[in-house]
Amino acid sequence: MHLLVFAALPISTSLHVLGGKMKNIVQSRSEKRLMHALPILLCGWAPFGAAQAADAPWQVISPDVDRIEVQAKTFAPSSPAADTGFTRVEAWEAGIDKPLEFSLRDMWPPFWEGRSVSSADIDRDGDLDIAIASTEAGIYLFENDGKGRFSRINTDFGELAKLPMFNAVLADIDNDGWPDLFLSSYRQGNYILRNVDGTFGAEPPVQVANRKSAILTMTMAIGDPDADGDLDIALGNWTAGWYRRIPGEESRNRIIWNDNGVLNGEKFTDLPGIPGETLSVLFSDMNDDGKTDLLIGNDFDVPDYFYLGDGQGGFKAITYGDKLIPHITTTTMAIKVGDLTGDGKNEIYLAQIAGRSKHASKTLKMQDQRKYCDGIKRDADRELCEKNMEIKDWYRSGNQFNPNYAEKCAELTGRYQAECKAMLIKDLAIQKDDASICILIPATQPVPRSFCDLHFLTPRRPTANEIEDSLQQILHQNVLLRWNGSAYEDQAEMRGLDIGGWSWDTKFEDFDNDGDQDVFIANGTWVPNENSPSNLYFENDGTGHFTENSGPAGLEDYLMTAGATSFDMDNDGDLDMLTHTVNGPLQLFRNNSQRQAIGFELRDFIGNRDGIGAKIMVTDETGRTQRREIQLGGGFMSFDAPRAYFGLGDATTVRQARILWVDGAETVIQGPLLPGALYTVTRN
Repeated sequence: MHLLVFAALPISTSLHVLGGKMKNIVQSRSEKRLMHALPILLCGWAPFGAAQAADAPWQVISPDVDRIEVQAKTFAPSSPAADTGFTRVEAWEAGIDKPLEFSLRDMWPPFWEGRSVSSADIDRDGDLDIAIASTEAGIYLFENDGKGRFSRINTDFGELAKLPMFNAVLADIDNDGWPDLFLSSYRQGNYILRNVDGTFGAEPPVQVANRKSAILTMTMAIGDPDADGDLDIALGNWTAGWYRRIPGEESRNRIIWNDNGVLNGEKFTDLPGIPGETLSVLFSDMNDDGKTDLLIGNDFDVPDYFYLGDGQGGFKAITYGDKLIPHITTTTMAIKVGDLTGDGKNEIYLAQIAGRSKHASKTLKMQDQRKYCDGIKRDADRELCEKNMEIKDWYRSGNQFNPNYAEKCAELTGRYQAECKAMLIKDLAIQKDDASICILIPATQPVPRSFCDLHFLTPRRPTANEIEDSLQQILHQNVLLRWNGSAYEDQAEMRGLDIGGWSWDTKFEDFDNDGDQDVFIANGTWVPNENSPSNLYFENDGTGHFTENSGPAGLEDYLMTAGATSFDMDNDGDLDMLTHTVNGPLQLFRNNSQRQAIGFELRDFIGNRDGIGAKIMVTDETGRTQRREIQLGGGFMSFDAPRAYFGLGDATTVRQARILWVDGAETVIQGPLLPGALYTVTRN
């Protein structure tokens, strides 16, 4: 792969900037490591010479010119063309060999709702690696060879490997240049595992305090809402799910604050309002006032919350009386913020259970659930899937709690039989509304015992003022909020985004690199249903109207899918996708686009290192401007690498790129900047 390195200034000035950087190298461990890389960096520049550097095709024209370095690395050639936009393979075929992990106890929330997937450059070698949470093995890490082939990183995670882990999120918590792991487990706490020089395990994990009564941080958002230069985390807490509906204070969400790289949970802010069963959290500047806001998506009876930030870590909830939000979703599983219409303004997309039946909408694609396992390639995976589907026929994990399957437990063996008996006692306790029955579940079955105990926790009664302030909820349709000058209005139906099935994660990305953002919805349900829905892909026509096109795009998949990460796995200038299915193997969707985007990644030595929360705007030669915000969160247990890709369609150059950093500073790069390359912008 050819490496192009252009200076934004004459070579003497660029070396002056680098010299200034050298003065700061001693300030932290990470910058000490850069000393060893400095000769290599200089050698990489040397062949171009002063004249070529001075003739670079772009120039930084903003007042921060002395702080900014711009480097470009050309993408690899595009993947071969294909009949569909994506080619679907089981992830193990590309080396992401996480086994199918699902058993009888997993047929109950939160275990049937999947586990997280996250992408980032763990070893800073220029390609994107993968972290996957597991309730059987704790954490799976996979290293990318730069061409989209992966290999397992064999790390001794110690006691962490024994925890039922739901989230394993890659983010540079201590701001030393290496993405760390933030981990959340079921009933056994949250942890940070530091990345030391590109590897994990050199230091022990640090527990991060949550509420003492917290059950599970189901989801989270990572950003810098107080604009102090490090990453803070909003915890989306969850207790029991749909069979309890209104939780207690154990589910109250909180922000834990980072204190110069130390994030141990001791500094926190509890969020006001009614505690809910939170499934989605997002830090984003939703109203584009330069201050980070916080959006919370809750399941069932407790409404979503939109908190407007003051830029210093304070938040104020939007209420019904403010008359800004017409309505929100009821079973909110994903929240995304971005410019879908191309007018420079944000839309807010809330995804919920929007069409469960094959008769609900022509948009939905449904498959007979008896075919659920048919397409699975490996015999062992398919046989385990089929075993679980047979059990699902008589173990109906819905609201009827019928324990008449006792005789079925006797037909099972080993782990399945033990779990079956424990689940039987749990269901009997719920049916009889008798918490004392839970004690009959043996100590060897802590998860079913937890299911049983949590069902009988006392819910928190909302106050009259909390109810009065609550935003109005609607059922059966996703919501797309767009600002009309005085308030938000719902345009989901008029833009073709109202029906999404059992909508879990969502993505706003220009997957076909035609110059506008498309929408992908990870779909599926495990509760009793005779049909399985496919993932859905809504293609933007360039005006902000969307048409479902998952078939021609190659993105159909009828395995229940809750989590996904979009990332350029083979460095070829388009976005691929990894999805984490339930009772099935992970799926990898390789993008076959023959157009290459222009990509940006940020290295910020003033704010948080990866520029989480920064906004990037590019204007091409036709005058069209696109924008992205670097976000970490918003989907359901789904976390994307901190890069921004812009497809240009028929345009050939970017005449200007603007970066609005989290602290409000602006960098302007005058083009031409060309597609087919990843531009790294460093603020020293």
